[in-house]
Amino acid sequence: MVSCDCNLLQKDLDEVLGNFFASVFNRESEFAEASTTQPRPCQFSSLGPIISEQIILKKLNNLNVTKSPGPDNIHPRILYELRHEIATPLKILFETSYNLGQVPADWKIGNITAIFKKGNKSDPFNYRPISLTSTICKVMESIIRDHIMDFFSK
Repeated sequence: MVSCDCNLLQKDLDEVLGNFFASVFNRESEFAEASTTQPRPCQFSSLGPIISEQIILKKLNNLNVTKSPGPDNIHPRILYELRHEIATPLKILFETSYNLGQVPADWKIGNITAIFKKGNKSDPFNYRPISLTSTICKVMESIIRDHIMDFFSK
């Protein structure tokens, strides 16, 4: 009878895929030197308020509640169910982050996981990495993206 230590096999697989993905992508520290100056506050005031409770509620209403949570472990279903209660605190958080030109450190963290595409499962080239990031950060990014697109379309 052959015994199998599944934890060891998973660790080996994680190491192989981690090494492969690391060889393909750049590390953030390589780009950190370019941003040594203090961030400037954003100035897109010509279109009125960027962040409002109504906009936040609209984004939270459209969340895909079947998606996985990011590294903050806040599930999109929770954000959806509590959307009316958290719209005001999120507005304060988003406005503060926007005005300071900084995002919370937790929003810069992502969980990378490998998704099998097709072919031989033992070949790392047959996997693609996906990054699970904070849903709250994605909501803010979406609001800012919409604002920028509206700015350029006008």
